[in-house]
Amino acid sequence: MDLDLSLGRFGLDFTALQTPQGLARVDAAFLDELDTAAPALAARLRDYRGRDTDLPGTENSELLIELGPYVEAFIGRLFGIESELHGLRESILADDVVMQFKQAFVQRRVKRHRRPVEHSFEQLDAAVRASLGYVAGNDEERAIAEFGMALLEDESANAEAIETLTAWCKLARQTPAGQARVRGWASFKLPERVDHFDRVPAERVEVDGVERLQAQPSRRRARDGFSLTDYRMDSRHVQSEIHYCIYCHEHEGDFCSKGFPEKKTQPELGFKEDPLGVTLTGCPLEEKISEMHVLRRDGYNLAALAMVMVDNPMVPATGHRICNDCMKGCIYQKQDPVNIPEIETRVLSDSLDLTWGVELYHLLTRWNPLRREQFIQQPDNNRRVLVAGMGPAGFTMAHHLTMNGTAVVGVDGLKIEPLPASLLEAPVPRWADLQEDLDERILMGFGGVAEYGITVRWDKNFLKLIYLTLARRHNFRVYGGARLGGTVTLEDAWALGFDHVVNATGAGLPRVVHMGNSLARGMRQASDFLMALQLTGAAKASSLASLQVRLPAVVVGGGLTGVDTATEVQAYYVKQVEKILERYERLSERLGESAVTAGMNDEDQATLEEFLTHGRAIRAEREHAAREDREPDFNPLIRSWGGVTVAYRKGMTDSPAYVRNHEEVIKATEEGLYYAQGLEPLHAEVDEYQHVSSLVCRELDRRDGKWAPTGAERRLPARAIFIAAGTVPNTIYEREHTDTFRLEGNHFLAHTPTDQGLEPVADAEHAKSRVFGPFTSYQEGGRRVTFIGDTHPAFHGSVVKAIASGMRTYPYVMASMAHEVPGSDEAHTDFLTRMDDLLTARVVEVKNDNPAMVEVWVKAPMAARNFRAGQFYRLQTFESLSPVVDNTRLQIPLITVSGTGVKDDCIRLMVLQWGAGPRLVGRLRPGDPLVLMGPTGAPTDMPTGRTIMVVAGRWGAAVMLDIGAALRAAGNRVLYVAAFGGAGDVDHQDELEAGADQIIWCTAREDTIEPRRPQDVSLQATDMIDVVKRYDDGEIGPAEGGIPLSDVDRIMVMGGTGLLKGFQQAVRGELANRVAEGCDAFGTVGSPMQCMMQGVCAQCLQWQIDPETGERTRPVFSCAGQDQPLTWIDLDNLSARQQQNRLSDRLNSQWLEQVLPEAEAR
Repeated sequence: MDLDLSLGRFGLDFTALQTPQGLARVDAAFLDELDTAAPALAARLRDYRGRDTDLPGTENSELLIELGPYVEAFIGRLFGIESELHGLRESILADDVVMQFKQAFVQRRVKRHRRPVEHSFEQLDAAVRASLGYVAGNDEERAIAEFGMALLEDESANAEAIETLTAWCKLARQTPAGQARVRGWASFKLPERVDHFDRVPAERVEVDGVERLQAQPSRRRARDGFSLTDYRMDSRHVQSEIHYCIYCHEHEGDFCSKGFPEKKTQPELGFKEDPLGVTLTGCPLEEKISEMHVLRRDGYNLAALAMVMVDNPMVPATGHRICNDCMKGCIYQKQDPVNIPEIETRVLSDSLDLTWGVELYHLLTRWNPLRREQFIQQPDNNRRVLVAGMGPAGFTMAHHLTMNGTAVVGVDGLKIEPLPASLLEAPVPRWADLQEDLDERILMGFGGVAEYGITVRWDKNFLKLIYLTLARRHNFRVYGGARLGGTVTLEDAWALGFDHVVNATGAGLPRVVHMGNSLARGMRQASDFLMALQLTGAAKASSLASLQVRLPAVVVGGGLTGVDTATEVQAYYVKQVEKILERYERLSERLGESAVTAGMNDEDQATLEEFLTHGRAIRAEREHAAREDREPDFNPLIRSWGGVTVAYRKGMTDSPAYVRNHEEVIKATEEGLYYAQGLEPLHAEVDEYQHVSSLVCRELDRRDGKWAPTGAERRLPARAIFIAAGTVPNTIYEREHTDTFRLEGNHFLAHTPTDQGLEPVADAEHAKSRVFGPFTSYQEGGRRVTFIGDTHPAFHGSVVKAIASGMRTYPYVMASMAHEVPGSDEAHTDFLTRMDDLLTARVVEVKNDNPAMVEVWVKAPMAARNFRAGQFYRLQTFESLSPVVDNTRLQIPLITVSGTGVKDDCIRLMVLQWGAGPRLVGRLRPGDPLVLMGPTGAPTDMPTGRTIMVVAGRWGAAVMLDIGAALRAAGNRVLYVAAFGGAGDVDHQDELEAGADQIIWCTAREDTIEPRRPQDVSLQATDMIDVVKRYDDGEIGPAEGGIPLSDVDRIMVMGGTGLLKGFQQAVRGELANRVAEGCDAFGTVGSPMQCMMQGVCAQCLQWQIDPETGERTRPVFSCAGQDQPLTWIDLDNLSARQQQNRLSDRLNSQWLEQVLPEAEAR
């Protein structure tokens, strides 16, 4: 296949097709052809492009539908796929006979049939089969349809056969044998009455004394891993849905698109609500749904895609298993609606399956003659916009702005993998060339919540398609590991030359359920678990990431996040125990079982045995299934181990997941989940190892329409608890940089532009409210900031609403820039090259001199420039660039690293060699690209004129390399108590000395550290509190000139929980009278961290306590504030949090020890 050969007939090639100039030539060629073929239509199109509004009444739809076949034919010639398009049209239209048969026989004749049927279905079926003769392609449905429609050509002559076939259809609908015969046939799929309060088929079952709902056994589906779980509706069923549509555009209805009005003639009355209280707004994008149906019905599938992309160029991110607002607004309110998302996704996938399908979509995003506005990408203007967040809202905004010729830089805190040059610089012949099995796909990171928050019920290859169409644009760049508020501030953006900033950072802090033993070991936030799957790839057999989960599991919460978490926990558990079993067996073979388990405590040994037993059972089921030539079914095993239960405080029909999209609840229960209603968490019970063992809930029952406590408690066995209680919009920037934005409750206060400037507005009622307030309160130096997606109250909660926010807001962005700030003369290419240098991280130098510590210098200009003493980074390497050795990908999944110095736009990182990820840091080489997200965390508080005692263990010493000097520069005296294992553990002694007025060097081993200054001392000691007391008593220290302990008015402790706990007690006890009155004490919390975006995933959650009572006060996100008042830290809880993945961490480290020599040999 040679695309340039086809394009050459139009004087184009692939490279030219990527430019606005090349697209202009495409448009001119299309108009020339249209002038020749349909001059009147061409004139109407030109007039349409010159309008400010759509055509009145039905004229707009009529014009676009008439244009559709011409657009398809032209694109077919442009890409040389005329015959494929013809074949696709023929295959679509070939099902028309089935639709005709369905209407004529299955619906009309059966409905009118009153005569008793004297024969059994089996007898009628034999007669019908005998009449068919040869069945082409074994397609009996079509054969029967063709037979039936042929009979109707002469009804009188074929009366007896028509009667037989009608009776057959009747019994096929009414009898079990008949229903089994036609199961899965589109011709017999008929709309059913809708009971809004009974849409999830389920049966009640009692498990462990608690009533739960479950899918009937006949409805359950086996699942194995993380491949796509839903392969969507076939072409015939899609055609059936389309024929079910009444094409509302023909009479200006379009309720599925425009919303279901209270009264059609009085739009001011607003939209109706369904019985569940859902406002029927229709599609947030107002796609031309009915018009798409007409074109697909008539076989013009590519034209149908162009039609839906008029309003939704990001169509890969919507459709089946993503949104259903259109279905809720469908004209059919009392029976099944038209399944519009299935149709939309089929239109897209059939187009992608054509030769050059990826390029067809890529073209239609940038040139679509059915669009009145933005029908072609414009030449470069002189505007630049920073879009923070590359989720659905952010990438939609990026699309529309780049279409207008604006340079767009997208930043996202997540790792975003680079696309290979083969995709960026050459055409993709087949959609299959871009697709990957979701089970083993490279986790691209692009797509925000659509990437990490949506499960494999949806094909995430669609995100890769969107990523590709943006990444190919000369006026677009995207950088992962760059966070608004950390890597780049608003002030940075203006200084760099941006004219506008769009905040599309999505959801922020997950809500915490306050209950007894909250955040005990074994309890996580659902967002922590889901992000771990996507951010680290923990489910992959090749991954070194740790994510330890046990069964039974309970997910608390009734939203879609809870449902998604429950299904993924089941799938992940199988993967987890299989990987542990395989690695354990291989380690045992090489090292011996005793060496693998040496030093393991009783709990870990018991947990390991549990995982191994389950892993062997999984393996046995795989072998059994292979012998029986079937797919393995792990659900009986998972249930025998306690299964996974969704627990919600009300009824299933009250839950947000059911109200928003009941189909997801159906699909989840079909995977074997339990659903427990009317349970409100009270406290988690823990075992003798302080690991969760059960969840105790208050029982509620529905009385008089309300859920009220019954007075009883119910206990759900639980070795893992996941909290999915919702999130709040991301306003983290305001928390980091106070007084930047005005807030309204938990979100930014919305503003709308007026002649007098920005004016605040009330929260919009819904995504289609005329006034929704796209701007924040920010307006400095003529510049403004918009906010979209989950950050905005009108658009939060769904992918399609996020996309709508980008579509509705971009005109405001363009208008704001046009009026406020002069543009730049710097070419977009030069500007973006400058951004490449500033926002890309690369290794400059790696030092492995100390076997326990690797020193890495990374050039990351913006990350370095914004670093403040005490902050840290998330370090990762790219999955796609990491080698695989012995089925192990040598990728640094993610680690937390403290910044320890900045020089010439480079940041120094000191990485202790503890665990699998850090061990891989030493393999980095100069020039390697990586992700260095940050800086994040709160800078260390810098008082002035204080005397500060810093007590730091091994990793705290790395932090001291930077904060010591900063504390002294601020005018403080610093007494540093340095705790090391031995003299060889010290790095950069000169810098540590420069950061402290006096140092007490302590080593656990006999090889003490040689003090190099008269005021410093050295000794062998492991009890730092005793060292401090001995120093105060004059037993150790310089003969004169030392810092008196009584002058110390601040204590900073950086180390493990043991060190923190000792000083937590000491500062209120034995040291209280030795230090200055009013001395404050802070501890640096080393909690587990993952996203490090200051509260998004919530892995860093840990409790604080009242130091007087010991009672818990509040949970805090330590990645947003790692230095905390020492006496407030719940150190028991912190210790538990640090050990969530203890067993997995150990096995992964042991496994890496075996793999590394092989990797180094290569």
